[in-house]
Amino acid sequence: MYYFSCDTHLSDNHTLIVDHRPFKNTKAFDKFIIKTWNKQAKKGDTIFVIGDFVDCDGTGHEGWRKSILLVKKFKADIVLIMGNNEDRIVKYFFDNDFEAFKSYCLSIGYKDVHKNLDLEFMGQKFYLTHKPINYKPNVINLFGHTHRSGGLYKPFGFNLGCDINHFRLYSEDDIKHLIELKKQFWDKDKSLNMTD
Repeated sequence: MYYFSCDTHLSDNHTLIVDHRPFKNTKAFDKFIIKTWNKQAKKGDTIFVIGDFVDCDGTGHEGWRKSILLVKKFKADIVLIMGNNEDRIVKYFFDNDFEAFKSYCLSIGYKDVHKNLDLEFMGQKFYLTHKPINYKPNVINLFGHTHRSGGLYKPFGFNLGCDINHFRLYSEDDIKHLIELKKQFWDKDKSLNMTD
């Protein structure tokens, strides 16, 4: 079974505060994510994290080194799609070498790492990309980056930010339900039919 989320920003206090996440500290948040995701996704399942799994503000920000290792706490396989925070890790700590970062991630337990990803399941084509501005036409895009501010729906796909789903994973069944809502209601609502 496939599961999806993004924008967790594990162990990042700034995100906890600005997103008004209902946790007393980052340790409580990380613990909640690990426990919740492990209840949903088991060994043999795959979680696609569509960017910003961890946080990195620049060269002076070393917290990612610890939080990226939390991958070992999850029962399911984690496939990481690059977000802007992972891009900064590559820029500042891997000399702009994506392949070196990917190799590092594979060595510590990630199943795979992609910049973006074409994926097919349920007989449907999807494109996984962190920033909605990078959406691909003619497929359903699964993205993040905007946290709650961008809302759940865009005509080209869905924002799977963890804040929108009460920090739970989106399952294949959840995606199927969103597609049904899109076809039945959202695509027919002219006030929602905008791409930016």
